[in-house]
Amino acid sequence: MATTRYQQGSVEVIQLDERLTIDDVDAARALISQSVQRKLPQLVVDIRRLLLIDSAGLELLLDITTECNMRGGRLRISGASPLMCDVLRVTGLDQQMTLDSDVIAAAGAFAR
Repeated sequence: MATTRYQQGSVEVIQLDERLTIDDVDAARALISQSVQRKLPQLVVDIRRLLLIDSAGLELLLDITTECNMRGGRLRISGASPLMCDVLRVTGLDQQMTLDSDVIAAAGAFAR
């Protein structure tokens, strides 16, 4: 999995590649955890390239959302395809995460 991290203004963006499965979760968690350790994490997880997610991947997204909230920050999910939107809706995770159309919209929402 080629997960990358970059800045969009003052917001950290984690861009996931095509898969977030049990085989990929540890590497993604290590990278994302570095961003969450900030005092007030403002994090966008860009899933526009994500084609496959399993329960371990969904659990990671929920864990990171919870950890950001506990630290007084927020996590936003950007670029979900119609399939990923359906997965998040069916699992109820769309009610626990904030979804944005793209990284710019997600990062801009932190300024409000």
